[in-house]
Amino acid sequence: MDKPFLTRNLWIYFIAFWMAVAVIQFALSYGVYGQELITSITDSLISNIVFAVLGIGLWNMVRYSGKQVSGFLKNLAYHLASCALTILIWQVVSYSFLRLLFGNNDVFMNFLAEALVVKVLTGVLIYFLLISVDFLILSFEEMQEQAEHEASLSSMLREAELNMLRSQIRPHFLFNSLNSVSSLTLSNPQAAQDMIIKLSEFMRHSLTLGAETMNTLNDELYHAGLYLDIERVRFSDRMKIEKTIDPKCGEMMLPAMILQPLLENAVKHGVNTMLTTCIITLKAECNESYLGISISNTFDPDAVPRKGTGTGLSNVQKRMAAIYGRSDLLSSNTTDQTFEVKLHIPARKDS
Repeated sequence: MDKPFLTRNLWIYFIAFWMAVAVIQFALSYGVYGQELITSITDSLISNIVFAVLGIGLWNMVRYSGKQVSGFLKNLAYHLASCALTILIWQVVSYSFLRLLFGNNDVFMNFLAEALVVKVLTGVLIYFLLISVDFLILSFEEMQEQAEHEASLSSMLREAELNMLRSQIRPHFLFNSLNSVSSLTLSNPQAAQDMIIKLSEFMRHSLTLGAETMNTLNDELYHAGLYLDIERVRFSDRMKIEKTIDPKCGEMMLPAMILQPLLENAVKHGVNTMLTTCIITLKAECNESYLGISISNTFDPDAVPRKGTGTGLSNVQKRMAAIYGRSDLLSSNTTDQTFEVKLHIPARKDS
């Protein structure tokens, strides 16, 4: 849909331009050529109002020529013809009004005849000034539309990438959970039933977050708690959770479902490697500038490393980079018996 001729600010400039032209014409007619005050004012007002109205019509003409007429010579011929028609209409309409009002004033009518050439030349100058400004406005609009289109495409691609990364989390976790349920059905049917119930609650809550990009830390901790409850059914006393959460951080924002794959990684490479109790520690601290989250797990350094696709940590890294435009927000550190992942999340208030 075509945009209006002028925005509010440009309307002000447009009116101011024609007022300035009208004042200059009045000053020349009254002060230089010695015409009467009333005839000078009327001539100036009628001439410039008529041309201003035609100038508004030139906007659509410029938009048409800019989109439909190609080639320099064709554009030049188009605007020369348009200029001639515009000047003709301007002079005929203006002269008709002035003749109707001052037809009996021979001095003024003779003045109009003598000033015709000057008015025509001035009209040509104003015409090309107007269409030059119109072309500038049109070019600026097109640049804005292109910038908005590119921003929209960038946003769509970014959102598509986020959706793809997030969609990989649920199948990845579901695959592991169903394998665990399968193994428990024979060894511990009650535990398998409990795990299915908790898995159902976890997936239900996951679906409520499906459309959200960001989430509060409190909601993320609840979601993470559902995941850990599922894993407790599987590992029982072999997994111990320690939490140190600053209450001030509860309403701070972070990417939705960002903690679960990190905890899943801790379970996979911690609990699964140990015959004794694995300690998983979750810490959160914050200030006005950032939210810091640390997830660490103990592991058996002598155990055979478990193979994996690397989906969890890789997805977290890519999602953080896609959302915040930075690749330094996730770091990891390994000591003799502890693996730690840290998230450094820039502060973002819930809107």
